[in-house]
Amino acid sequence: MLAKPALQRVLLSTVLLLIASAAIVTASWNSTTGRFYLDSEGHFRSISYLREPSLSWDKIHNTIFDNPYPAAQRPIPTLSFLIENNIVGLTPKSGRIINTLIHCLNIIILFFLCRRLLTHFGNSPQIADSAALLCALLWGLNPFHADTVFYVIQRMTLLSATFYLLGVIAYLHTRESPHGWRWWSALTASFIAGIASKENAALLPLGLLVLEFVLPPDRIGGTPARRKRLACLLGAVLVVPALGAMALGYSPVQIIQGLLKDSGNRVFTNTERLLTQGRVLIHYLSLLFFPHPDRLAFVLKYPLSHTLFNPITTLLSWSGIVLLLVISSLQIKRYPLLWLAIFWFFINHLLESTFIQLEMAFVHRNYLPSIFLFLPVAYWLARQNKPQLTILIPTVILMVLFLLSWHSRAAVWGDPTKFWEESVEKSPGSLRAYINLGIIWDIKNRPAKAMEIFQQGVENAYDENQVAWASLYCNMGIASMHLQQYGPAKTYMNKSLKYSSMPDCLINLAKLYLKLNNPGMVMRAMDELARTRARHRKLHLMRARAYLAVGQIAAARTELLQELTLFPQNREARELLELIRNLAPTRTQGTP
Repeated sequence: MLAKPALQRVLLSTVLLLIASAAIVTASWNSTTGRFYLDSEGHFRSISYLREPSLSWDKIHNTIFDNPYPAAQRPIPTLSFLIENNIVGLTPKSGRIINTLIHCLNIIILFFLCRRLLTHFGNSPQIADSAALLCALLWGLNPFHADTVFYVIQRMTLLSATFYLLGVIAYLHTRESPHGWRWWSALTASFIAGIASKENAALLPLGLLVLEFVLPPDRIGGTPARRKRLACLLGAVLVVPALGAMALGYSPVQIIQGLLKDSGNRVFTNTERLLTQGRVLIHYLSLLFFPHPDRLAFVLKYPLSHTLFNPITTLLSWSGIVLLLVISSLQIKRYPLLWLAIFWFFINHLLESTFIQLEMAFVHRNYLPSIFLFLPVAYWLARQNKPQLTILIPTVILMVLFLLSWHSRAAVWGDPTKFWEESVEKSPGSLRAYINLGIIWDIKNRPAKAMEIFQQGVENAYDENQVAWASLYCNMGIASMHLQQYGPAKTYMNKSLKYSSMPDCLINLAKLYLKLNNPGMVMRAMDELARTRARHRKLHLMRARAYLAVGQIAAARTELLQELTLFPQNREARELLELIRNLAPTRTQGTP
């Protein structure tokens, strides 16, 4: 039971955090006018169940387990999207508002976590409360995290962090009550829920091992109990991943071999990715500690590191990382929170920022690793014997600047043109930035401007995979088609298909052949699509249009009925079927 002064401090801190949360929601509001970007758009477009608001157990099961899109196989965030869609309709606005509220919840959870953590270090409740409040505010208001919050699909990152933080709190309670089954149950449930949100929560045992290593022995069991906990956590770090792999039908050896094998879908090897990540991690840290709006961007692009000396910043970056780890380890007894902040950051980057062949960099990968980065600074400020105003005034000014930067990021996310123009400006080597900016101009009925942007991408982009180049040339073909330059359009689309048989390119190539009055080539394109994506949303629709072009109404009707069987909400197919029903039955039929 909290004493009255301690309770008053906690209530005051909670009120301040709620005020800060309201300020974040207000600063974020401009982001709600934007659209879905990148994986958010692909994810929500790929799940047909999100196109209508009903909710059932079969729909939940099919969305999670029968959807080919990997992000849909994370049950808790996917369930949240289904519920959101059922209640208010899933839109960029609703998605960003809910993400912002989850982020605000995480700020409050982090306060209570840091407060309990600092009491385990033997600090007074007053210092623990002040330092925890400062840490939660410095982390939560940091505009570097705005891109993670506004990227709707990364609700998985936010929720994974929620359960991860709750798991750490539960673990700290088990140190105080070793035989309290409720806290052990809460820890287990948080661990499972975290993994069900995103796989990086599997690092929770390793995070707890780092935490236990730096914490002093508890008052109940002392050093022997601490050694036992360290041994158990080390066992969990080694055993839990193996058990999880076997539960999913994989052997640990298969997983290790798969991780070590270079991917044919990437332009970098495992070694090149690991070397480049040194520079990426140092850049992350610089953005977290100096999140000026001019430095922040959603799309991050880095030239590859081919060796430790090419470029030389690779050696400098890895040397800096080693130096941070060594110096903090040498000073662990004197500055345990500094050691925790540094090791926590790098430990929680192990899955996404080492040699595993994911995309090279994303800002959302820093959301969980950065939670303790500001704790040493907050703790130092809380222990100062200076007048409160000398600390309070600069802190408030910094918070206001953070909120202004947050508002600036929201304005970028709320304007698709500004979003991709900034991406091109700040990451000029990124092909995806040019592709999406060109698409925006094409949507605005400015295909000539779009072609200009695409051409800049051809000239400036580097280290891109086959799919990215396929997407660029496909969109160049679409823009050429809008310019009624059908010859170049066909050339670009065929060039795209040489890089990768993209379903969208095949669909647009079929549309081009319809304009060229060549239904036979439409059918050939759709046959190729059927081999790669038999359940594509427009496969049967395009076949129906090809049949109509040669007067085969019955065949067109059959294709449209197949389309509507697979995708009942396809309005275009329904309208075309209604048009066929109104056609004169005496229409002649031919063959494609």
